[in-house]
Amino acid sequence: MIKATPTGRWFEDLTAYLMDGLTRAEDMAGFVVDGPVGSLVSVALGSIYQAPPGPTYSGRTGYVHLLWTTPGYRRQGNGRAVTTRLIGWFWDQGCGLVSLNASTDSAELYRSLGFEKNTRSMRLFGHGKVAKWR
Repeated sequence: MIKATPTGRWFEDLTAYLMDGLTRAEDMAGFVVDGPVGSLVSVALGSIYQAPPGPTYSGRTGYVHLLWTTPGYRRQGNGRAVTTRLIGWFWDQGCGLVSLNASTDSAELYRSLGFEKNTRSMRLFGHGKVAKWR
């Protein structure tokens, strides 16, 4: 998403989604490290959703959507700082689980924060099509 061209309908939809979620600040949060003259050093963005509860889990789940650190500021603790703050916010909101999809670049950071690889995870993209199941 960071590397995509910020134009078109998807970007308008994303902007509206983020403005609404971050303005309400109920189930979405973002934490940043500012750089010189208002530039962005690092950002972590996440939201909360309610999954079915289980015997040891309330179902309240935090999801890390995005972690980005500007290349010149990487490996200086900025990504760790915003991610740690986001995780703390999830715990404060009563989440019993935090999940994410790690890029190759960020996997080491997430492991150092206690995240574990989940090899059972799978996904199916609809690509705008409505599936007709029989």
